Amino acid sequence: MDRLFHFPNMTQTLQVTGCHFGIKPPGWRYPRHHHHLYELICCLEGESVHDINRTSLTLRPGDWLLIKSGIRHESAAAESSHYRFFNVHFDLDDAEVRSELGIAPYSHIPSGSASRGKLPFYVQELEEMMRRYAAPDTHGDVSWREELNPRFEDRLLLQSYTLLIVRDVLALIRERDAYAGQASSKEATLLAIDVAHAIEERLAGSFHEEATISAVAEELHLSRSQCSKLFSKVYGLSPKQYVSRRRLSLAKELLVTTNLPMTEIAERLGFQSASHFSRQFRRWTGQAPSDYKPKHDGCS
Repeated sequence: MDRLFHFPNMTQTLQVTGCHFGIKPPGWRYPRHHHHLYELICCLEGESVHDINRTSLTLRPGDWLLIKSGIRHESAAAESSHYRFFNVHFDLDDAEVRSELGIAPYSHIPSGSASRGKLPFYVQELEEMMRRYAAPDTHGDVSWREELNPRFEDRLLLQSYTLLIVRDVLALIRERDAYAGQASSKEATLLAIDVAHAIEERLAGSFHEEATISAVAEELHLSRSQCSKLFSKVYGLSPKQYVSRRRLSLAKELLVTTNLPMTEIAERLGFQSASHFSRQFRRWTGQAPSDYKPKHDGCS
């Protein structure tokens, strides 16, 4: 018998910014703001109050909070004690993951649920990594920031633990919503998901988002702007941004896994010319497509 188990090819980008551990004094406040990335917060000590979409939510030790990109919110530490926390801002260009991340403006995971899995372990491992690189704290009550510079292998660990944290958070949210029946009880949510999925299926085979959205809107008897809003609500980014990320992901895959000339890659991705593709790739990544391709040393 000859059998081969083959996993799908994957070329996805993880963006991690603002990943840090922090300690804030009693009464500390952070004003109302929003991010273009998703935000995860874990309360380690003390308490904090978060105002999100006119809803007030208290985080206690072991609690997690996922905030959707673009949602305005503000935070404050309790007056009674200092507040210690872990925080990370991230983004993924995986459509299925973004669909799940974008269902609700925010999701609260209480410590009891979080402790059933490995979330506490992941944070503990990241905190141990932080301590290996941080200078001793001799600053007392003075406000202080330190930029850590981990080794390459620890940067890989940071990305790995971030992905594992996102995976476990989404699993807990899915489990909670399935138990409560929240996602299936709202017609508006179902409509948004159906429309977003219809657009996404068509965008997956086209790089012309304008025509695709117009066709879906006509098919579903909705306006083009309604379709765009529903897509953004579910996926957390506009159809145009979605197409750009698909193009970038496919560009990386073609550059790494094929020897196609730049002209053919540009044509496959819907660019007018190789130079147009090269300029856009530089804007996306900060480097030329030729620099992104792996270099193969010749063998004598």
